[in-house]
Amino acid sequence: MRFLNLGILCLVNLMWAAQYPAYKIASDHLDVAALNFWTLLIGALLLLPFFLRERAKVSRQASRQPGRALWQFTLLAVLGILPPSVLMAWGISRSTASNAAILSLTIPVLMVLMAFLLLGERLTLIRAASLALALGGTLLISRNDLAGGSFTMALLAGNGVIFLAGAGSAFYNVFSKDLLERFTELEVLVYGYLVAIICCAALSVAFDSKPFYHAGGYPISAWLALLVLGGLSWGLAMVLWMWVLKRLAVSQVSASIYLLSFFGVILSALTLHERLHAFQLAGGVLVFAGTFLTSEYEARRSTHQTEGPPESELTHPPNSKLSSK
Repeated sequence: MRFLNLGILCLVNLMWAAQYPAYKIASDHLDVAALNFWTLLIGALLLLPFFLRERAKVSRQASRQPGRALWQFTLLAVLGILPPSVLMAWGISRSTASNAAILSLTIPVLMVLMAFLLLGERLTLIRAASLALALGGTLLISRNDLAGGSFTMALLAGNGVIFLAGAGSAFYNVFSKDLLERFTELEVLVYGYLVAIICCAALSVAFDSKPFYHAGGYPISAWLALLVLGGLSWGLAMVLWMWVLKRLAVSQVSASIYLLSFFGVILSALTLHERLHAFQLAGGVLVFAGTFLTSEYEARRSTHQTEGPPESELTHPPNSKLSSK
């Protein structure tokens, strides 16, 4: 189907953009670890019926390696799920939202770098051009954030934690790409979420002023926000993201992350009546162009290549460094 990858990537980032107002509402009533505990629990519960149905039909080789699987999904949760959820909130509280927006621009670049180091991917001219276009468009969209950024020594700790949170997001995507060679999309999501839920529960009991089990006092608005977070951002959006990630290389989908900034601006204009500027629309066009280059143009060119492996193909899953461990 034409433009299927591009359409799904746009839909995923649109659902991810919905997390910003949802996190704002929920964080007014829940501490950080408790918020992420309930978000991931709701996401896991929504995916569980589909996961159990899949497990009843398919016997996976990876399921016969419980020791290795437990280690891998613990690593995925601790380094890939907790940083962008728990650490990001902590970092923003000690820095600024503008700094977080600026530092988040490093996530696709970190994805490409980690894919090179961990999966053996190479960066082709098309993918470099795609990343440059998308980054340029996002810089236009985020011009106000860039103007309001502050990287003084007083904010060093918060900025450092925000950067680590972004690195965690990049690691989650790259490590998931390797796991998808042996696990289904639902297995990667559910197993990772289960480990992260346990970690969030422990963190909530240890550090939250109101641990996760004090849920009786949450208002309806907080529960609705948690449903949006668990059902859309960490539920349906992640299933679709894993489906595309399994089809394409990490370097091919990395530029699409910049769509999140554009959709965030659009949603703010629609819901908060913020002004939408021409330069932001121009930036959105550049981001779409960069995403199209790799998600559609390069994928089709590789499909039409008839002799030998496609020159632009950058992934070598059987020989990847992670798979060989």
